[in-house]
Amino acid sequence: MRVRLDLRYTDYDSRGHVNNAVFLTYFEIARHRAWRVLTGLTADFPFIVLEAAVRYHSQARFGDRLAVDIAVTEVRTKAWVWSYRVIETRDERLVAEGHTVQVMFDYDAQRTIPIPDVIRTNLTTTVKGA
Repeated sequence: MRVRLDLRYTDYDSRGHVNNAVFLTYFEIARHRAWRVLTGLTADFPFIVLEAAVRYHSQARFGDRLAVDIAVTEVRTKAWVWSYRVIETRDERLVAEGHTVQVMFDYDAQRTIPIPDVIRTNLTTTVKGA
């Protein structure tokens, strides 16, 4: 799934580069959209991020048109992996890539739980190679 980004003034540093810390926010934007599409849930996010990693490949600068390609690349008992590729859409240049590991979480009990079958089915049917 590709999610177009609307870059904000606050994304840039004083030299016109997208700040490295902003890429985790871009991942979050894509994750939010993917979750809504895969599950149909718009407000309920019964998971927490366990791990996040970013690898930078090229600069993103003021005026670039960025998008995030997001895919489920692994489904475990309680967790799954989303992989991300941040692309400059005019030339398909790879800007950054990374992944996050999400774990299903019961906020009332404050513990991890197995992925419910209906969500597992939606995640599993979208698994792609990283």
